[in-house]
Amino acid sequence: MLRVAHTIHHDHDLGLVLLAALLCLFGSWVVSRLYHHVLQQPRAQAMIWCYLTAMTAGVTIWCTHFIAILAYQLDAPATFHFSLTFLSLIIAIIGSTLGVVIAGLGKSPRTTILGGTIFGLAISAMHYTGMVAYRVQGTINWDVKYLTASVIIAIVLTTLALGAARREVRASVLSMIALLATAIILLHFTGMAAFQVTPIAAQPVYANPVEYQLIALIIAGTAAIITLAALFSYVVENRTRNESIEELRRARDAAESASRAKSEFMSVLSHELRTPLTIVIGYAGFLSELKRHNLAKLSPEEKPASEHFTKMGDQAELYGQRIKFAGGQLLNIINDILDYTNMELNDLALDKATFDTRALLEEVVQEHNGAAHDKSATLHIDALPLNVIADRRRSVQVLGHIVGNALKFSKARDIYLRARPHVGGFCFEVEDNGVGIAEEDFERIFEAFTQIEDADDRAEGGTGLGLAICKKLARAHGGDISVKSTLGRGTTFTVFIPGAPQVAEPAVLAA
Repeated sequence: MLRVAHTIHHDHDLGLVLLAALLCLFGSWVVSRLYHHVLQQPRAQAMIWCYLTAMTAGVTIWCTHFIAILAYQLDAPATFHFSLTFLSLIIAIIGSTLGVVIAGLGKSPRTTILGGTIFGLAISAMHYTGMVAYRVQGTINWDVKYLTASVIIAIVLTTLALGAARREVRASVLSMIALLATAIILLHFTGMAAFQVTPIAAQPVYANPVEYQLIALIIAGTAAIITLAALFSYVVENRTRNESIEELRRARDAAESASRAKSEFMSVLSHELRTPLTIVIGYAGFLSELKRHNLAKLSPEEKPASEHFTKMGDQAELYGQRIKFAGGQLLNIINDILDYTNMELNDLALDKATFDTRALLEEVVQEHNGAAHDKSATLHIDALPLNVIADRRRSVQVLGHIVGNALKFSKARDIYLRARPHVGGFCFEVEDNGVGIAEEDFERIFEAFTQIEDADDRAEGGTGLGLAICKKLARAHGGDISVKSTLGRGTTFTVFIPGAPQVAEPAVLAA
């Protein structure tokens, strides 16, 4: 090692040695990053990255060697044999390719050893082919011990470098960089220690031409550009891959969320359908047995009196009303599902006409008065008569869903229905003073098959389609629906529909 250190210090231009070392470290870092990328890819894609890694390694190693040769100071002029110099570059690229492909695609200890051995031999062959191409006016002697040591160093360290990359730790990249750079530098300068030249005509004052430094800088710049291009390819591909993975992750999460929402919807739907169906079947069974049940209470000689028929009629009316109510619930659920399905298929036709918004709000209030009474809530209308153009039936449907949700979920005592002009159209508003909705749920409540409560915790019924239908109907009109809410203070839903409204004239009574 002392002889190697003496060779570096005494026989070389230290500035060019430093340049070669920096290029070697930078190239080794890029090669290490690329080789780690090779090990993470499927076989088909890994082959392409093996070629890019090997090309970068071959160019970096050759340029490091050539700059270090230019740094070599002799007391005699020297030239380069062009063909052999070019051959050394080809050897570096081909040998690096074989070593990287075998180790990178095999991904086993055996293939790593084989690939590292080929890689090390390729570096050695490149170095000594380049040295043969280095023509100097003098007698050349080779120290076989240092020559053999340089080859062994190259094989062992490159094999260890490729093996270090296979470890699943962050330090593996640094280990490969250090081992690979050390292999290249030690091979070269140990080989130079084996290179002994006796000049034919000693020229103590001879120094390498200044042009050598310029050539070295040009070679270093070219190698750096090639290495940077390889690094840029890696960065772009890696970023694209990460973005694709992120998109796939988002798509997976969305699919899982949709699947979970639909599963919850099916759970809720089965409950929602089963409850009214049970009522229908139960009371239908009561009606079918009503006559026999009442006659069985009479003695054999007793004839039915008018009060028996009155009692049966009252019972039949009660059961019929309950059947009608349960049937209405079933019809609403089925209508919601069919409506949403048609909207998903873009099969939504609007029947626009002029109507009075106050009359519409009164109709909605009348429809929900019974449910409001059951919830101890009061429905208020806060609107002047306003003539607008829209689909009246669909407008009733939208407000019905919003008011129904307010009654079921908000626990409000007062619910206000409004209609007012707005820039470019008009708005319906439904405001309550209930529990409110968290801001993070504003978008989610408009998704199909979604309710804020989990399926197992819902105190109220519902399919989770109401607000999704409202949003589609509002957008079918060219408008939209929005929500503002504060937890504990209440919620306001606003439905905007474009179109020029007109204040309705009060009716004039005939004299």
